Formats: sequence, C-alpha cells, structure tokens
Amino acid sequence: MLTRFRVCLKKPENMLNVPRQTNLINGKGGFLVSASQRYNAKDCRDAVTNFVILDEHAFRVVEGEGFKQLCKKLQPLMTPPSRRTVARDCFDIYVNEKLKLKAFFKSDCRRVTLTMDCWTSIQNLGYMAITTHFVDNSWKNKKRIISFAQIPNHKGETIGKQVEEVLKEWGIRNVSTITVDNTSANDVVVSYLKRRLKNMNGLMGEGGHLHMRCVAHILNLVVMDGLKDQDLSIFSIRNAVRFVRSSPQRASKFKECIEMSRIACKKHLCLDVPTRWNSLYLMLDAAVNFQEAFEKLEGEDVGYKEWFGKTGPGSSSDWEKVRAFVSFLQNFYDATMIFSSSQQVSLDTTFHNLASILCELQKEAMNLNIVVASMGVYMKEKYDKYWGNVVKMNQLLYFGV
Repeated sequence: MLTRFRVCLKKPENMLNVPRQTNLINGKGGFLVSASQRYNAKDCRDAVTNFVILDEHAFRVVEGEGFKQLCKKLQPLMTPPSRRTVARDCFDIYVNEKLKLKAFFKSDCRRVTLTMDCWTSIQNLGYMAITTHFVDNSWKNKKRIISFAQIPNHKGETIGKQVEEVLKEWGIRNVSTITVDNTSANDVVVSYLKRRLKNMNGLMGEGGHLHMRCVAHILNLVVMDGLKDQDLSIFSIRNAVRFVRSSPQRASKFKECIEMSRIACKKHLCLDVPTRWNSLYLMLDAAVNFQEAFEKLEGEDVGYKEWFGKTGPGSSSDWEKVRAFVSFLQNFYDATMIFSSSQQVSLDTTFHNLASILCELQKEAMNLNIVVASMGVYMKEKYDKYWGNVVKMNQLLYFGV
C-alpha cells in the first residue's frame, strides 16, 4: 500500500484509474450526491463557449497566454480550444437556439410585437434590425433579434418585403404591433405589411392598432424642436467641453481649475451625439456643475479664448440659459429612459408619462423666464402634432393602462 502511494505521488495521472473517496452532501430532495466530479471535457468546452458569448469576447481570447494559464490553474487536464473551435461552437449554439425559437413561435406563441430600426453606416451601407417581443410559457417578457441584415435602400416597399421574408423564415404571422420611427418610408412599410398579414389572417382585429409610432423618437423630435432656437448658447458650452476633452494637457489644466474652485461634483464631462437629445442633456447637466472652473480656465489657459475665435467663451447669460434648459428637460430625460428601456415593458406607463409631459409643457409655456417659455410653446406645438388628438393615438396605449 505504501509503494502504491509513492507511485501515485510521482505520477498523479495514475490517480485517474484509482477509485477515489468523495465527500457526500445533501442534494435536492434529501438525496446524497458527490461533492466532487471527474473532469468532463465537454462541460469545460461548453463553459468556454458561454464565457465568450456572455462577455462578448473575441474568439481569439482562448489563444491568449493569460487565458491558457487560467485554464491550467482551474483544471490542469483541460486543453483550451482553438478560436476556430470556439467560433464553430458559438455558431452551433446559434443554430440550436434558432431551431428552439422557431418551434416556440410555431406551437406556443400566440402573438408577437415587432420593433424595427433602419440606419446607414459610415461606409454608406444600409442596415435593418428586427426585434420580436413576446411572452414565453412562464409568462416572462422576452425579446429576440430575429434579423440583422443589409438592405439595398430605405424605400418603404423594399423594407416591407424584407420584413415579410423574415416573418416567413421564422414562421411568424400573428403580429399585434410594429413599432417604427416616424418617417414617411415606415408608413409605407406598415401599409404593405398590413395587406400581407391580412391575407394570412395574422392581424389583430382589422389592423387599426398595427402601427405603433416610437414614443422615444417622437419625444426626441419634440425636444429638438424646442432647442432649435437656443443653438448659440448650447454651441458655446459644447465648444468649452470639446476644448477640455481635446488633449490630456487641457484636461489636466481643467482638473487644476476644478480643485482651485473647490468643486466637489464627481460627474465627468461628455460630448453629445447630434441625433440623440438625451446625450445633449447629459452633456449640459454635467457641464453646468463646472461653470466656475471653466471661468477660471479662461484666465489660466491662453489657448482657451483662441479656441472660440470671434464668438468668445460662453457668457454668464449662456450659462443661465443652459441651467434653465437642464432643469426644464429633466422630466423629458426621465421619460426617454423609460421609453427606451429594452429590459422591461413600458406600454403600461406610456400614457401617464405623456400626460405628465403635457402638464409640464403647459406650465412652462407660462414661465416668467422668456427663454424657457418660448421652448415650452415650440415643444407644445410639436407635441400636439402627434399626441394632441387622443382619438388619433394608438388605442393600445389606453389598453396598456
């Protein structure tokens, strides 16, 4: 027995053939199960594949030295797969999940809603993504991207035919609503799909509620309409933020100005994205906390004034206007975050939020601050264009309540 023990010490791999003692622990239902398990190559390989998918790693991560060392420490018997193997495993998971989802749509899913988005990339290529939303057998709200494809153009009929092909591929015909941006091309898309779904008896009722205009997109149009005459004030603040973020040296100098001003705010300066007003709000909301630091920077850095040219840095009036904008737009930002959420249903709260926004616009239209009042009037006009007549609104917004 002693000799056998010494052999095992010299050659640990021999232990694989020796029955080993394991601890027993209480499992489900009171049964005793083994606390240790033998090495399972398939389980380890599946775990690696899930790691790559869930954490969105590149396939080559499995060929990195750090990853190999980690695997060796966790399981010495494991040979890390190659990136080609991981790519193949990921594709196999995709195929299997697609088959399961198709089977679910065919047998267990009574109806789905669709959201669709089209855009043009910086390479001037058109793309379209289609997401389906549904309730699974456990009454959980789910969403799945069923198409991400290149499209030849953004014409309504072209997009409509593409969506139709996707629905046929997945075996989907019962569609309750299609949520799209507010463009004329999408009106053509919905009209085309309404005719096709009607032929398949896939509409809910006569299809009067099929077209759901994206509330977040319309709210973006409402806010941008209110801000269009305030571009000069916003432009000056945006330029100030851009100056600070243009080089590490300028950022360092600005940090000194913050310390001299004893500003305790921990927010970070960020630039906005032209097509998303909520990013504009975040930029202004952060910048107003550092007004004193920006004013100090004017005296500390000679290049700061030169950066603005003839217009000069933002004045006290510009900062006051921006501060009023931020206070006014807070409710709109909160509503946009709710409407844009992809992890929870927002239909049941949409009507309440739209009513709250209407009250805010009516109140601000009477504001003593002329700038805010004019913004409120412009935004109210745009709001009324889409939601002023409750009869013309999609009735499902009321059913959601």
